[in-house]
Amino acid sequence: TTVSLYPFQIHSIVLSSFASIMGPFGGFFASGFKRAFKTKDFANMSFIRGPNPSKVIQQLLALRIDQQLHIFNSLKAHLTEKGFLPALEDVMA
Repeated sequence: TTVSLYPFQIHSIVLSSFASIMGPFGGFFASGFKRAFKTKDFANMSFIRGPNPSKVIQQLLALRIDQQLHIFNSLKAHLTEKGFLPALEDVMA
């Protein structure tokens, strides 16, 4: 007897075979990754770091002085506009 298959059925068989063979390796990788970070599950892991002020300061200090002054003036104007710093007129009075 002969079995005839459509091309999408052959592709389905190949892809499902590949997934069933390679799938467990993803679990092994995840297990090794968790073991490297000494954690039981991924719930406590965060791959996205929040802003770090000390890194920002380091990067700012690496800039040229004119670039630093530009950032300083922009930040000062922003903080004054938001009301966190007194306006120049208030300081002089």
